[in-house]
Parts: sequence; structure tokens; C-alpha cells
Amino acid sequence: ALLKRSKVYIDFGPHPGMDRLPREAALAGCIVITNREGAADFDEDVPLPSRFKFRTFDVDRIHAMLRECCKNHGEIAEEMNGYKEWMMGQEKQMEACVDRLVDRVVARRTVRRSAGK
Repeated sequence: ALLKRSKVYIDFGPHPGMDRLPREAALAGCIVITNREGAADFDEDVPLPSRFKFRTFDVDRIHAMLRECCKNHGEIAEEMNGYKEWMMGQEKQMEACVDRLVDRVVARRTVRRSAGK
């Protein structure tokens, strides 16, 4: 409920992987701002527009971004659409990976059974 009432979500943590909270925040309508630590440095893991990722903790730049996000939230929040679309495609991508794995397992079992006859 808190994320739905928020405009901005900031995560300057270590980002050990595709973190759940930034994803939930974006889906709740927040503008997500991160550092470039860990997985957040890689667009394959956290595909936010680069202007929302800070390499250094520059207080003036971060403050300016926060002011802009609060002043023009509706317009800037639209820049999160690509990130949200990417997240929504994750389920289909996972299903395709699982299907390929099952196909490989079945194919190997079939080959082993045929070779054993």
C-alpha cells in the first residue's frame, strides 16, 4: 500500500540480483532510482533508463532528480513503461526456458532408451 502512495522509490543498496522491491515499486507507479552497484549496473538485470541510475552518490544531482520527479511525476513516470513491459515479459521468457529444458530432458531420455534396446 505504501508504494501505491509513493511517487519515487530509491534503492542505493548492493543489488545482488534482480531485486524484487524496485520491480514492485515500478509496477505500483513509482519512478525508480538506483545506484549502479551489483546487478543494477547491468541493463540485462535492471533495464531502467540510464538517467535513473547513479554511479556516484552526487547529492546535488540526486536532489535535482527528486525535485524533477516530484514536480513532473506523471510525465517522468512514463519513462518507466519500458521497464514495466520488460518485467511483464519475464513470465513468458521463463515459460519458454522451462519448455526448452523439458524438451531437452525428454529428448535425452528418449535417446538413452533407444540406445538401451
